[in-house]
Amino acid sequence: MLPKKILNSKVNERTAKEYLLKKFNRFAITDILIEKTPLGMRVVLKTPKPGLIVTRGNPLLKESSAYLGKYFNQEPPHIEVEQTEDSELNPEAIADSIAFKISKYGPMKYKIIAHRALDDVMRSGAKGAEIEIGGVIKERAAHFKFRPNGGVMPKTGQLEQFGVLKAKKQLTLKRGSIGIKVTVVVPKQMPGEVNFKDGRESERAGDGTPENEHKEESGVASS
Repeated sequence: MLPKKILNSKVNERTAKEYLLKKFNRFAITDILIEKTPLGMRVVLKTPKPGLIVTRGNPLLKESSAYLGKYFNQEPPHIEVEQTEDSELNPEAIADSIAFKISKYGPMKYKIIAHRALDDVMRSGAKGAEIEIGGVIKERAAHFKFRPNGGVMPKTGQLEQFGVLKAKKQLTLKRGSIGIKVTVVVPKQMPGEVNFKDGRESERAGDGTPENEHKEESGVASS
């Protein structure tokens, strides 16, 4: 009986998180914490820009609190908003920023947007990164990958040396959907740490592909 109760609790928590993510989608939510305390439920939204939610999303906070109170059959919880730590290296925040800029400047600016995002990530201390953008970008569906020159992308046997963070985002425009996938490699504290140069390279750098060209494949980026 107890395992079933725990399972139902996890399902309800997941449903509540999905509701909050959809409700606050435009505010780049990077994490949601839901805790049960002796005083009631505690809900924490983490975002790179908490001030936007407090000022512009206050009605959404009240609506969400009322909804969660009814959903869990208890007093409406107080929803707190906190600053995301290391937002420059957070793939959720990066993917959201890329989606916002593509929707603002148009999908044809995807290369500039991706390269600038990679520059910012590497300057913030990442050891490597990868951005995948796919969907109806040009006249047809295409798939592009961007990686910084000199960065690392851990494979089998290297995972103990690095932390790998991933996030996915889907952007819907009039011309179709665009998938965005961001992978950030963060360093772990290791002796003899090596600093890598900042820069850019294409998906096939090293095999004769020019530095500023990127492989194009049919299909939409994994989402």
